[in-house]
Amino acid sequence: MIIGLTGLIGSGKSEVAAVWEKMGAKIISGDAIGREVVENDSIVFYRLLMEFGPTIIDKNGKLNRKKLGRLAFSSREKTELLNSIVHPSLLKRLDAQVAHAKLKDYQAVVDAALLIYWNYHKKMDRTVLVSSTARNRHNRLLDQGFSVEEIRRRTKSQLPYSYLRKHADYVIYNNKDLNSLHKRAQIIYSELVKRG
Repeated sequence: MIIGLTGLIGSGKSEVAAVWEKMGAKIISGDAIGREVVENDSIVFYRLLMEFGPTIIDKNGKLNRKKLGRLAFSSREKTELLNSIVHPSLLKRLDAQVAHAKLKDYQAVVDAALLIYWNYHKKMDRTVLVSSTARNRHNRLLDQGFSVEEIRRRTKSQLPYSYLRKHADYVIYNNKDLNSLHKRAQIIYSELVKRG
C-alpha cells in the first residue's frame, strides 16, 4: 500500500511521518528528494545559479537553500520558476522510489507538501491530510526560525486548505499537544493498514 501524506506548511506533517516510520512504514520524503536534486543534480544546480544569481551559493560553492528559499518565495513568478527547474527531476526520482515500493510490496508513505499540487494523490492508495489552524501553523513556523514575512509568502504560495481537503481520504487534526497528534496518527495508520 502507498499512502500519500500532505498538509500546509507548519501543519505537523513531518511529525506524523515520524510516528508512522516507527510503526514500520517506509517514508519517501518529497523534501529529502528535493534536497538531493538541488544539491546533486548539476543541471538543476546550474539552472538555479543562472536564474537566481550567485548569492544562492555559499563561500564553499555549495547551495544555500535558505537564501534560495527567500528569493524563490518572494513572488509567485519566482516560486513557479523554482518549481519548473526542480520538479521534473524530483518527480522522476519520486516515481522511481514509488515503483520500487510497489515492486517490493511494502507499506510506503509519500510525505510531500505538494502531493496534491502535483496531482500525485491520484497515484496513492489513500491520501491523508494533516490539518492545523492558521495560528498554530504560524507559531510553529516562528519557532522554526521563519520570519513573519517568509511565513506569509510561503503560505500564500500554497493551495487553499479547502482544495486539499477535497482530495484527502482522511484528515488528522493537529490543534492539541504532541501526544494527541501521535495517538491520532497511530489510530489512522492502524486503520489504513487494516483496510489495505
